[in-house]
Order: sequence, then structure tokens, then C-alpha cells
Amino acid sequence: MDKTNKDERSYKMVSFGELLGVVKTVTLDEGKLMSGKPSSVASSERVSNKVEPIELENAYRFDPIVFNSINKSVQTIMGAGYTIHAEDKEVQKHFIKLLGGIGDVGEETTFTELLTITFQNQMIYGHHFIELVYNDAMTALVDLVSLDPKQMDYARTAEDQIVLDELGKPKGYTQTLPYGVDTEGKGDAPPEEVALKPQQIFLLPIRIVHFKLYTYGNRFEAIGLIEPAYKSIIRRQNIEEAQANSIYARGTYPIIDYIGDENHYPTPNMIDKATLKLKQLQHNRYFAFPYWHNVKPLEVRQSEVVDNTMKYLRENASASLGLPIALATGSGESTNRATLANQQKFLEFSLRDIVRRTTATFRKQIFKKVSKLEDFEEVPILIWGEIDIEDKDDKAKRLVAYAHNKVGILLPNDVRKYAIKSEKLDIFDNLFEELSKYKKPIKKKLGKKEFTFKDVEELAKELKNEK
Repeated sequence: MDKTNKDERSYKMVSFGELLGVVKTVTLDEGKLMSGKPSSVASSERVSNKVEPIELENAYRFDPIVFNSINKSVQTIMGAGYTIHAEDKEVQKHFIKLLGGIGDVGEETTFTELLTITFQNQMIYGHHFIELVYNDAMTALVDLVSLDPKQMDYARTAEDQIVLDELGKPKGYTQTLPYGVDTEGKGDAPPEEVALKPQQIFLLPIRIVHFKLYTYGNRFEAIGLIEPAYKSIIRRQNIEEAQANSIYARGTYPIIDYIGDENHYPTPNMIDKATLKLKQLQHNRYFAFPYWHNVKPLEVRQSEVVDNTMKYLRENASASLGLPIALATGSGESTNRATLANQQKFLEFSLRDIVRRTTATFRKQIFKKVSKLEDFEEVPILIWGEIDIEDKDDKAKRLVAYAHNKVGILLPNDVRKYAIKSEKLDIFDNLFEELSKYKKPIKKKLGKKEFTFKDVEELAKELKNEK
């Protein structure tokens, strides 16, 4: 890079083409915001082989492995907790108050419930939608409303193409409401190129936050955890249904009567009579047959191909859902301990990636808009807690090894601080620290030798009020 003019702070960049004799100079001026638009054209056709959202929902509702896997993943994510952080404490206070008041205007829900729904729907459908509710003057955000992904889609033309602006961004979204719901006066005025179907309303992009889990191709479509294994899930359900029907129809082995011997040739009449008798056979009835009748049950063995196929299909679903099969089924299948530990570690990576994608969308499409409306210079961040699936006994052994008096790498006090934080025991330290500020003895106040955590908590409030 060759500096050409120090005062104007412009730089001459030497490209690889100049080295080959093809001269091309690019000048970048500091302080000047470069603007423009893409020369390429975004592809906006509908993907033809996408699984319908209602089918993905049914897979979640009616398949135990899918249901348990997604629930466990969401519970693990939400169990880590979160905080809203901003360097400016006034900004942080404003966002905590705003998100704490969610549900006051729209649907009755909390921000934690909204996060849970967002993670859950992304895993099921691949995406989720939240409506930003503004005041009448559109100068402040007053609420967030979760929308049903089955009802939402991009605004499209009559040719089923996504309507895009000159920058390749969607011009809006449509919501398809059930028949019987009045759409008069709902939504926003659609652009001319948008073709609304019956029971559809148009919503401007400024109102919609679109969460997409895993994107591909043109990046408009998103895919969740169920769709890659959808065919395997349906095939396994069909096999299970066929097996159940077979067991239901033939609770016991079928009975066969072998008629005849070297002296008695079976005739059609003999066969018909034997069949009629067998139809009347029940557990509380008895029959006598001549010795040339040989009545035996027909043993039908379960095909090994079915068992192997079912195992293969379950593993396919587990691979797509990201949860080890031993955890997804809860059946305690034999799994190598080291292999299971590695699978749990990769599950942690996957869940952290989902959290990272989701929190980034919250910050960009919600927090950033609020900061702009409120003239804040800072955009807060949503900090997620540590997602850790490691067994507590294994962690305890590891921490003891870290603090070993001969070969340890941590001091016992360091391990204590980590253990208090990870086990959420710091609330006890905070209470006793609060009590230590007051001179009145605890024993005198409580009047007993043993006391519970609730006693200490109530005492802390009482002493604080007296002060």
C-alpha cells in the first residue's frame, strides 16, 4: 500500500492486477460513507420441495423422540439464564423495564416465555416471527407479540415470487388468518406488486422480526431440526403403525390344522369343517379332532430387517435433532461413556450456535431499533449463561483435581468462587453479607438455634427496614 497524500488521508491500493500489468487503482477516502446497491439480482422463487409447516408441527406433536429432543434442547438453553447488559446503566435500565413490561399491550406473556417460544419454533419450523408493537405515533416500541409461523410468509407476487426492493430485501410479509376472522382494516397497505390471497393481510418489514435458524440457497428460506429427518420420521411411524396393527390383529400366533395322513386324504368338505371349528376356537372352548388332524400354532418370527431399519431411522432422527439417541429416547441404551461425552460436547456447541444466532437477531432487529427510537448511543447486548451438560459428579472430580495440593493449577479459593457461581449459591453469600452490616445478633432475633433459609431472608428484610 502506497501513501499518496497524507493531508487528505487517501490511500492508493495496489491490486494483484497491477503486478500483472493490468493497472487498476482504487482510492478510499476516510470519513466518506460509501453507499450503493448490489448489481446482482436476488433469487426469490419458492422452494418446491419444502415440508409444510403443519407437517413439521405434527412431527413434533406425535413423535416422542422429536418431542423430547426439542424440549430438552430448549430447556437446556433456557436453564443457562441470560442478562441484558449495557455500559450506560440508564440504557440498561430502560431495556430491562421495557422487556419486563412485555404482555401489557399485546398477548399476555413474559420476555422469558417469548425467548422460549422463539427457540422452540426455530427448532420446529426453522424460523419464528415477532411483531413489534409501536405507539400510535410510531415513535416508541411498547410491546412484542409472538406470531404463528404457520400463518406467516413473505409478501409475494401473483407468480409466487418474493417481492423485493432494490437492495434485495423483502418489502413485507403476509399473515394468513383463519376463515371467519375479519381482516377489514387490519395490516398495512400493500404495494401494487403484492398479490394478497383471501384471508391475508400485509405487514411492513418495520413491524416484523424474522428469526431464521439455518438458511440455505437464496437465504430467504430457513430450515429447522426436524425437516432433514422428516422422511425418516414418517417412515418409522409407518413401520410402527404396521407393527402395532399386526399385533392387534394377531395377538397370538395363528392356528393351523394340518389335515390328513397316508390313510385319510383331505377333501374340501373336511377342510371347510375344520376351518369353521377353528373360527369358533376361544380360550374357554374345547374341541376334539380325529387323529389325522394336527392342530398347531404358526410361529411368526419378527424380521431382523425391521429391527435394523427401525434403529437406522431412529439414529437418523437423532442426528438431525442433535441430541444423542440415549438422551432422546431416555431408554438407557448402551452407549460408550467416552462417546456419549463427545456427543454431549457437540450438543453444547450446537445449542450455543443457536443461542448466538438468536441473540444476534434480537440485538440487530429489536434492540437496535429501540435505541434508535430513544436516541441512545449504545445498543445493549443479550448475554447468555454458560450452556453446560457435563455431569456434576464429573465436574466435581475435575475441580478437585484442579485444586490438588501438589499438582493442582487452581487455589481452593478459586475453585470455591467458581463452584458458588455455577451452583447458584451466591444468593446465600449475599444474604449473610447483608446481615453482617447490622449489629443486632441473628440468634437474638431468631430466638432458636436452627433456622432455615427463609428465616434468614425474612430477617434481612426486617433489619433493612429498621435501619
